[in-house]
Order: sequence, then C-alpha cells, then structure tokens
Amino acid sequence: MILVTTATGHLGTATIEALLKKSVPASQIAGLVRDEQKAATLAAKGITLRKGDYHNTASLEQAFKGIDTLVFISSGSMEDRVGQHRNVVNAAKTSGVKHIIYTSVLKASGTLKFTAGIDHYHTENLLKESGIPYTIFRNTFYIEVLPMLFGPALQSGQWYYAAGNAKVNLAARTDMAEGIANVAIAPASHANKIYEIAGNQSYTFAEIAGVVSKAVGKKVDYIPVPVEALTEGMKQAGVPEAYIPMLASIANAISHGELDSDDNSLEKLLQRKPVGLDEYLPKLLTA
Repeated sequence: MILVTTATGHLGTATIEALLKKSVPASQIAGLVRDEQKAATLAAKGITLRKGDYHNTASLEQAFKGIDTLVFISSGSMEDRVGQHRNVVNAAKTSGVKHIIYTSVLKASGTLKFTAGIDHYHTENLLKESGIPYTIFRNTFYIEVLPMLFGPALQSGQWYYAAGNAKVNLAARTDMAEGIANVAIAPASHANKIYEIAGNQSYTFAEIAGVVSKAVGKKVDYIPVPVEALTEGMKQAGVPEAYIPMLASIANAISHGELDSDDNSLEKLLQRKPVGLDEYLPKLLTA
C-alpha cells in the first residue's frame, strides 16, 4: 500500500491524482491528514484516510501500519522542521515501511543560501541513517510559485527582484507529482537514488519577463535590485516580518545559481519532456 503524506496539500493531492490516473486502485492508496473533514474529496474517491501529525510520533506509527511505500512530503511548517521529519522517519522504521520517497530541494546541502532548504539536507541524512530504502526527489521550485514573486509587476510593467542575471530552472508541480507516482509504483528500481528534479531549460529573469510580456500582452521589464532593497520593499509592502528573511533567502539562492540545473532526471522519470515554462506560465497567468 502507498501512503501520501500532507495529502490535502497541492503536491500531495497531485500525487494521488497521478497514481489514480496510472490505474493504481484507490484501495491501495492512503492519505495522511490532520483533519479528515478537509479530506472529504479524497475519501469520496475511495482513498483511505489515515490521521496523523508530524509533531506526534505515536499518531504516525499508527498511520503507517501496513504501509509499503511512504511518499514523505516535507512539512510546510518551519517550527522544528527537522524534528518533525525525524518523527516521520522514526515512525516509518517502527511501523515497518519498506521504502520512503522524500521531497527535498535542488542541490541540498548544509550551506544553501535558501535557508529553509538546509532542513532538507539534514532530513536526507536521517533517511540515509535509517536503513530504510529511499528515493530522494530534490525538487526545484514550482512554476506555480513564480507569480508570487511578481508583486505589482503585471500592473506597473516593472518587475523589481534580486535575482541578478543568474538563471533559474523551474518545473510544474504536476510533472513532479507524476514522477513521484512513477517511482511509488515501482520503488525497488529507484532504491537509494537521489534525483535532481528540474525542467529542461533554465531562464534568466529577463527572459522570464519576456515570457510574461507575451502572455499578458503588455511589456514587463525585469529590473535587478540588491537583496537589501528587496527586503526593504517587502517591509514597506507590509509583508509579515517573520517571513521576510526566508523570502529574501529565495532571491539570494537564485542569484547564486542554486536553482539553475541542466539535470534531466525528471524527463527520464516521466519518459517525456517536462512541460516548459514558456508553455505553462502563460496558462497560469491567464487562468
């Protein structure tokens, strides 16, 4: 049986949909949720709901009973995230899970400019030490996240961001979910493998601005600014203080090339080319 954690989140839901499209019976898929009432759509499809919380090891041990393959989607909560992830790995070991698929971050290391990504590096080490066969998806950022970086650019025509002239490689969440589903169906073929997951082309932000301009029918210019100016702009825009350092670290990571990759692992896992930014971003902007 396959269990997908954070089953009501965007990636969890997309992964379950991908499994169903690949004719995995709903009876062989479970979803980990904290609130079963919010998972009514999954239940209606025949997905088994297992209640559990990353902060509660006992709940995870109960939820993981009888699970062969665990699709472990990283926590969206920054509160002791490594501790949360340790609970998941320990519970999986106690419950006899046979394989873990974990969603990490591109080029995971202990020195990332993207500060939230360092948790992934530590979680990868926990997986390697657990003795459970694993597959690690080092995911780049979703194309779906890109519009969150625009600010008022679509209205003003001026996109101020601190990415410098570096390139970034983004991929669609749905493609990542399909890749995860393909591994979950035949995990033994991917035991103890680490995949750098990215699209097939990297872009500078000036090139992305060109894609945006065509999509919205209005010229949008990318204007690089220092990360300090971006930070100050977020403060003036009323972004909550607690989020600003992490958001600034995203720009810092991009400007230092942490999200640039020419790895074709995703294409190999999909057995087709991933959807391109130039094809997918216009659909997001005009939706």
